[in-house]
Amino acid sequence: MRLEAHELRSGHGGVPVLHGVSFCVGGGEIVALVGRNGAGKTTLVKTVVGLLRATGGQLLLDGEQITRHPPSRRIRAGLRAAFQERPLFSQLSVADNLRLSGHPVPEHVLAVFGDSLAGRSAQRAGTLSGGEQKMLAAASALASTASILLMDEPTEGLQPSNVEVLGDRLDAARNSGRGILLVEQHLALATRLADRFIVLSKGEIVDSGSAGERDLADRLSRHLAI
Repeated sequence: MRLEAHELRSGHGGVPVLHGVSFCVGGGEIVALVGRNGAGKTTLVKTVVGLLRATGGQLLLDGEQITRHPPSRRIRAGLRAAFQERPLFSQLSVADNLRLSGHPVPEHVLAVFGDSLAGRSAQRAGTLSGGEQKMLAAASALASTASILLMDEPTEGLQPSNVEVLGDRLDAARNSGRGILLVEQHLALATRLADRFIVLSKGEIVDSGSAGERDLADRLSRHLAI
């Protein structure tokens, strides 16, 4: 499975945010998307999954044009996202939230993070901590059958031990042949996992490179310096 964006443009309320972004994510690789706050990373993820309308460019999934497809059709085609925001139905139980996300056996999802979410099926989702809600969103994506995962700041609010677990799960997903676009401010994790990096600034890609490039760390530091 291969996700391709060609000159992708998008924005909010008529205000342009993405200005012709092109990239690809193939099966069996992790591509880290990094950039300062406000660079357009979450806008990119929402545009790829169909929550925001592309105002220009193309999105292809295994060569098929999906630019105008609704989110449900993109999910059926093999895309799955875990968003920076935590869009849970707070009054419903954890199990009901997972069933609505397409997981008929919630315990399978809760096991992704070991004991951290174990036994939470009956708990009201709104009573989970912020970190627990992020783990639930990440686990839901990882436990899906999607071939391409879009992970938007999945480590935000997680304890270091759970960041390590998440890294192991993402690594295993990549090794199983899935493609992952990882939006991440946790550079240590991104550097550990990513095969390639993309740097986004003001809605444009300003740098990219493979993990093996000798000067990549210095370039990333310069781009992300405040």
